[in-house]
Amino acid sequence: MNDILKQIVEQWYLSEPALFHLYCMQQMVENTQMQCVVRCGKGRVEWNPSLTAQENINSTKLEELLRVEMIRLFLKHPYERQPEGSLPESLSISSSMVIDQHYNLRFVECPKASEFQLPRGECYEWYVNKLNVLLRQPSMQNEDNNNHFQKLGSDNSDDDNSSTQDDSSNEGTGNKRDEEDVNSQTETNLSDEKSSSNDEQQESDFASKVERQQNDGNDDKPILTDKERQRFADNAELWEDNEFQREEINEIIRETTQWGSIPGNMVEKILASLVVKMDYRKVLSSFHTSILSSKRHLTRMRPNRRSGFLQMGSRYDLMSRLLVAVDVSGSIDSKTLRAFYSVVARFFKYGIETIDVVQFDVGLREIVTFKKRQTEIKVNGRGGTEFQSIFNYIKEHRNYYDGLLIFTDGYAEPPKVDFATCTKVLWICRSECEYKKHVEWMKETGKVCWIEF
Repeated sequence: MNDILKQIVEQWYLSEPALFHLYCMQQMVENTQMQCVVRCGKGRVEWNPSLTAQENINSTKLEELLRVEMIRLFLKHPYERQPEGSLPESLSISSSMVIDQHYNLRFVECPKASEFQLPRGECYEWYVNKLNVLLRQPSMQNEDNNNHFQKLGSDNSDDDNSSTQDDSSNEGTGNKRDEEDVNSQTETNLSDEKSSSNDEQQESDFASKVERQQNDGNDDKPILTDKERQRFADNAELWEDNEFQREEINEIIRETTQWGSIPGNMVEKILASLVVKMDYRKVLSSFHTSILSSKRHLTRMRPNRRSGFLQMGSRYDLMSRLLVAVDVSGSIDSKTLRAFYSVVARFFKYGIETIDVVQFDVGLREIVTFKKRQTEIKVNGRGGTEFQSIFNYIKEHRNYYDGLLIFTDGYAEPPKVDFATCTKVLWICRSECEYKKHVEWMKETGKVCWIEF
């Protein structure tokens, strides 16, 4: 079996560069205890050789199973976008639904949205929330039929001793009650995603489909058997939020120019997963309380703490004085500069009224005060890089700025900071790779993070 995997990878090297690159970053591990053939997570790909032999899975199907897991990794389903408290089988099934809708699979049978009476074209999180509701429904379980999961809306009366005739006569009432309960719970879980009117219409259509299915005599057909449910749950057992793994995958996505047989619509979804990996509120909070200074105003609207309204009281406005230094050296391309300034503009959304921005390469350029988002930026410099001039300026204004943000790739001599200052410093590297190279000397003067574009 190892020979088969080797052949698959060798074939990918020639025809599927994107899949090959991602595969080489994973650790291949045998696992004979899991109930699925292949799964991914925690930086590795696990496969079950005994199950592969038991089910007579040939090299063609194994290649496609492995391909599905690589696409799952490209979409980063195992490492992010997992609603809290979700069932592992819901995560696995929802991920497969999305892949099935955007990738033509010939040998692997992925779960389809129609099998769960769900519409096509929804996002991964939407399917997860839906399936969490469906797979937790008591009406989905039939304990007299090996705990199979039956179609939603099937009549599971609490009175197990009632006669067949009574069940038949009460079938309409039981189904209506089940459908109303399901509609109520489903609408609660999806209230943040759809408007109320859309939810009601969708749930009405959903209930109608279930009723038509029952009239066709399919109410005893299970959705998932115990074995199937365990297999899907095992497939997502290694899934957990992992920022490091996400960033490694994002780096591959950014560097990939040849996607092989991956269709254009799937590539678009993969590229759409690249977003700025910086929570600006968290960055601001990383300056702790010192980034916020209090500006005192005298006012007659508040009493003085000592003399009451005989003297003017005080009102304090929270404000922050930020200096943002943007590296405009020759090693920073125009695309990165646009991204840097887009980040600066986002700070205005968090209550900051003004930001001082300065460009630097071998020295500081003119300091410009931004009072709103700038649509046009003139870039000067494009020479070498040095950081000392930034800290020399801070030394001259050591009690003025609450925070200093430095956007850079880090390739320059470390600055010498031989003075005390109350200014909090945050180094923001252009990528994780540059962060790893420079974090040791950068953290001597402040906090360090990286931001991905």
